Amino acid sequence: MTASTETPAITEEQITEALTLIAAGNHAAVSAVQRWLRISFRDANAILDELEKRGAVGPAFGSRAGAVYVRRCEQCGRIGKRGFQTIGADEHTVTQCVARTACRKRWPKPARDDD
Repeated sequence: MTASTETPAITEEQITEALTLIAAGNHAAVSAVQRWLRISFRDANAILDELEKRGAVGPAFGSRAGAVYVRRCEQCGRIGKRGFQTIGADEHTVTQCVARTACRKRWPKPARDDD
């Protein structure tokens, strides 16, 4: 019996969801993606390979998870490589966009009185 050489059927939606979860959790492991998305190990591995090609995560080293090169703003949800700051200490840290133009929700417009 020969092994199947078909490419896994992964969608752009799965890749985007995996990127969001990886950036939020700062953990790029195949087993974690498999659990989060409830997909096969093969599909999770294909997703991480695609994210590695796009430069979002680093290669895995044996059983160790790959490095995460992207971060996620906890206020507006933007995902990127640059323009973030971490505020707080130890358990109570928050990652935010640095610039006003980058963050859509951190800098709301002031309330107006229509009276």
